[in-house]
Amino acid sequence: MRHDTPDYRMIASCLAGGCLGGATTPNWDWEQTIHIAAREEVLPSLHGNLLCPPEIADFFEGIHDLNAERNSQLLRETETLALLLNKAGIEPVLLKGTAYLVTGVYRDPADRWLYDIDFLVSPLRSAEAFEIIRRAGYEPYIPDPTALVLHHHPTLEQADRIPVEIHHSLGHGACSRILTAAEIIDASTPFHLGRANVRIPSPDHLMTHLIVHSQMQHGSYYRIWPSLRAMYDLVSLGRHFTIDWNGIRARFRTHGKAAILNLHLMQVEKAMGTPPPFPLSRGGLRWQYRQALWREPRLRFIDPMYTCSRVIWPKIRLSWRLLRHPVGRKYVLSTLFRPSFYRKLFGDIAHG
Repeated sequence: MRHDTPDYRMIASCLAGGCLGGATTPNWDWEQTIHIAAREEVLPSLHGNLLCPPEIADFFEGIHDLNAERNSQLLRETETLALLLNKAGIEPVLLKGTAYLVTGVYRDPADRWLYDIDFLVSPLRSAEAFEIIRRAGYEPYIPDPTALVLHHHPTLEQADRIPVEIHHSLGHGACSRILTAAEIIDASTPFHLGRANVRIPSPDHLMTHLIVHSQMQHGSYYRIWPSLRAMYDLVSLGRHFTIDWNGIRARFRTHGKAAILNLHLMQVEKAMGTPPPFPLSRGGLRWQYRQALWREPRLRFIDPMYTCSRVIWPKIRLSWRLLRHPVGRKYVLSTLFRPSFYRKLFGDIAHG
């Protein structure tokens, strides 16, 4: 899917400007616009921001209203679960979208779509927090042993409830070193969510985690084509908080990831029109290649470095973590004999 289409640019411009925008041709393909907005996870954010036919405006309003109800449910469930953890002396740190909602990063909470509730709990007590919520009627989702070696415990699910993840770190490898769980918890501030006590990461940590999650924790596809929601989050965080970008830049430099940060900020500027917070060198080969991929994503199929370093190597690292887990060892050793492994591998290569 190309990322330089008129639909994509119109949606990005609308989000960046916060003003009414619309298609300039009478035969505009609104179905395609809706498809792209759904793919980029920003459908609720377009309510009231597009000049469009009445039936399309009604659709966006309906999506916005449904998301308002869902986010209200999410905050109620967050309070209920946090109360359970409070009884055990645990104050969970809210991560990502949930933290954005309670701190007012989005002026209208219904503008931000969330998939689940993310809690960060110290590694020493994360298993306890997981068990507390599991005993409250949630079931762990473990489709295969890889769910046991992630940076969070298996997702907890319950019918008609929002999924919950208990994080003990921000990821593996450089993800956990750039920003540790201990740093986030120590710098977090108390926050009263109804009757519950939770904690909120510092603005700098919210921003750092957003970039790490988008550019390093997710797969290679999201590094090159981060969702508009992730880029809109960055712009919204920058508008709402005063961010110490020099400190964030130093973190990425210390761990040899400055290029990832710079490329991401350049993509935000290209898509959203938001200038980077510090001077960046222009015209580098990496950036030219990144722009070529935006115009023609299929170029990655002929790039052996892309396939090896961003598709195959992550699987090897995951397999190594599984080999050290008693349940995962048998799973890894039998992987090479399962046709599904090769279907998944080829699918990852194709969708990158």
